[in-house]
Amino acid sequence: MFLPAVFIRYYHTGRLTESSDVYSFGVVLLEVATGELPILSGQGHIVLRVKQKIATGDINSVTDARLGGAYEISSMWKVVETALMCTADDAAQRPTMETVVVQLKECLALEEARLKGSGARASPRSEVADLVPASGPLVR
Repeated sequence: MFLPAVFIRYYHTGRLTESSDVYSFGVVLLEVATGELPILSGQGHIVLRVKQKIATGDINSVTDARLGGAYEISSMWKVVETALMCTADDAAQRPTMETVVVQLKECLALEEARLKGSGARASPRSEVADLVPASGPLVR
């Protein structure tokens, strides 16, 4: 089974760093975008799965099917790209959380512009709750 370098370093040092926090946040972003668990038996780690899917150039193959394509494509690409930057193997190549926040605000602005242009409103809380896995988040 593939174990990201951040986990191996943590195992050896017992210390978490800002960089390991950024990595973990990137994994959470991928979970949100894909609707998948971080590790699936026989399918590996979410980072590897997403990298394989984006090689097709089709963001719809990456995103959670339950979204039904109801998102700004540029925004979703930016979310996935930001998540992958966060999960870079080399900790020195990962962005700071400040940079991540700026990127995600840009994603939000793109999505808000799409909604405003279409006259649609953001999903009510009950619809958003339907997208959350019934099992809830796993304790890691």
